[in-house]
Amino acid sequence: MLGKSQDQKVAENSTAIQATGNVTVNNGLSVAEVKELCLLFLKDNFPALREEAIREAEGNVREFAQELEQKIVQNAQFITLEKFKDPDVQAAINDAVQSSARRGKKANTSVLVDLISERASVSSSDFKDIVLSEAVNVVPKLTREQISYLSFIHYMTHCGRNGLQHVSQLEPFSIMALNAVSAGFGLSDSQKRHIQFAGTCSIMSMMHIDIYDGWINSLFKSLGYTDKEKFKSDVAQFSPSTKKLLEEFDKDSKGGQVTLTSVGQAIAIANLSKSLGRLDYSIWIK
Repeated sequence: MLGKSQDQKVAENSTAIQATGNVTVNNGLSVAEVKELCLLFLKDNFPALREEAIREAEGNVREFAQELEQKIVQNAQFITLEKFKDPDVQAAINDAVQSSARRGKKANTSVLVDLISERASVSSSDFKDIVLSEAVNVVPKLTREQISYLSFIHYMTHCGRNGLQHVSQLEPFSIMALNAVSAGFGLSDSQKRHIQFAGTCSIMSMMHIDIYDGWINSLFKSLGYTDKEKFKSDVAQFSPSTKKLLEEFDKDSKGGQVTLTSVGQAIAIANLSKSLGRLDYSIWIK
């Protein structure tokens, strides 16, 4: 589901925050301290690098820390900073810092930042926390195209929207989705085998999803279509971006049915959030 009204919930002994600038809470870390924590992890893990290598690694980590700081402030109403004192959360940050130091942007830092900020969110569960921590370890092992592909599968098979009255209303959402997923179009079989090996999905080569039936009868049932060909015709006329998404998925699904694991979904959600706005992980990971 895209978009959902959200109530703020605060766990016992936690403090929810809302802000547009610097943020500090009693008994928790300040945003600046979270940023400093990233640099401390760098020094602890890379003490023997040559001077030129440490400069590059430190630059990478500073960029990651700056992006994390901005994400915390941006999503302040959904985050409890006390969680950054949790050893498991700090371990996840440490993993992200090491990957960022080694690979810079190639570690998919924007996705890591979203996962870390969600790890400190008000809405949490033991299962979701485990999934997010595991996703932080997997993200640096994937290419941007592979992450886009996971996002493509998740968007097309799990992201619906209630209340639409005409197929033309799909277009703005499809435009945003294309921005997040188009890099994954035409992913090679060897790359698909890699994302399966990484634990983000399973691929059943003998199975096939009819995406048009899925959208008409489930994700976008509120549009009221019963005739698949009429749906295709109207999509082509009123929502060219949706047509592109559906045709690409139909072509890709000929190679088998792809089912994301919870880790694959978390990575997909983090990447989609960059284009669609903040998504509620708890809708799918529960």
